[in-house]
Amino acid sequence: MLHRAGWLPYGLVAMCFMLNLATRGVGESFGVFVPSLQAAFDVERAVVTSVYGLGMLAMGFGGPFAGLLLDRIAPRVLILAGLVCAGGGTLLASQAAAVWHLHATLGLAAGLAAAALGSVTFAGLLGRWFAARLGTALAVVWSAGSVGVMVISPVAQALIQAHDWRFAYGCLGVGILALVIPVALLPWRRIAAGDPAIMASRSSERTLGTGPTVAMALRDPPFWGLTLAFAMTSVSIFSLAPQANAYLIDSGLTAAAAARVWALTAMLTPIGMIGFNWLADRGGRMLGAVAAYTGTGLGILALWSVRGPDDTWLIGAFIVLFGSTMGSRGPMISTLATLRYRGAHAGRIYGLITCGMGAGGAVGAWLGGFAHDLTGGYRGTFVLSLSALVLAAVPLALEARARERM
Repeated sequence: MLHRAGWLPYGLVAMCFMLNLATRGVGESFGVFVPSLQAAFDVERAVVTSVYGLGMLAMGFGGPFAGLLLDRIAPRVLILAGLVCAGGGTLLASQAAAVWHLHATLGLAAGLAAAALGSVTFAGLLGRWFAARLGTALAVVWSAGSVGVMVISPVAQALIQAHDWRFAYGCLGVGILALVIPVALLPWRRIAAGDPAIMASRSSERTLGTGPTVAMALRDPPFWGLTLAFAMTSVSIFSLAPQANAYLIDSGLTAAAAARVWALTAMLTPIGMIGFNWLADRGGRMLGAVAAYTGTGLGILALWSVRGPDDTWLIGAFIVLFGSTMGSRGPMISTLATLRYRGAHAGRIYGLITCGMGAGGAVGAWLGGFAHDLTGGYRGTFVLSLSALVLAAVPLALEARARERM
């Protein structure tokens, strides 16, 4: 492929990496803004975190539609629309006069943008240029979201401290919109055409129409098990993640220190994403799943035990355990779904499974905030996160064990 296409496939990976870094980095830095937004609008924590939840819901349920649009309109149009939506929504959020303005901009607009610039779109686009190395290319792109959090969270906190949250969102929105012109000038006709050999192979597979259909998958219990695992994992992670920064501040850390902790946590996610899935490939998928869920659970308990800035070893344990496992289940579920439902309909089936991620993220973000308001602290949020983690681990471990016996 390299001698035919030259730099283009790898330049495409770099472009997808940068888009994911910018858009998801801004989206996942929401936790840095939570204390400022709650104070500015004088609302309960659940109301603020529901903004993030709406974004997760829009991203999850927008994924299958993004895949359909990618096949029906030019990739250039979909990606540029996603950029305008992400940048414009973030910029408009800086002018919000009511909480529902945040739901419309940081929630709905940013969530739809994340779907347009998400894993389904990138997988479909890179799949036109990579065959055997597609997994590696996608791993690089997916890791950009965590790198974005590591880079953007401290920047957002610095902008908030320098001025306020409105100034911070204004700067971030302008930064995303600045990418529109260079992306528009890329050779999109060549990018959309793909590698001739790979595209011919994809066309042959679609013509054969082999593999389980969507209707067959919907009647298959493992489909619902994987969807449940995705949903409950998202409930666990996203009931806690938007509030982790605020919890650390309430525990005595400075806002800047709390932002650095979250940035370091995100930095480990790409390493864990690769490491735990390598373990699943080499040591068994059930071992990889159990190890990942155990690490997350221990990380949550470590954070729950933090009582002040002097609890450095607990903060360090949270960074290492939670950070290294936070994104590890997505590739596991993707791999198991691909192995079970490989064929002409695999993309649509996996797209439906990812709806569990979006729904779980939305419910988790709202429930985490509601539990905080109900109990007047974080105990309910931590209990919710740990309980959902157990409910997620069971179906994923069972499917992993079933695959090992085949």
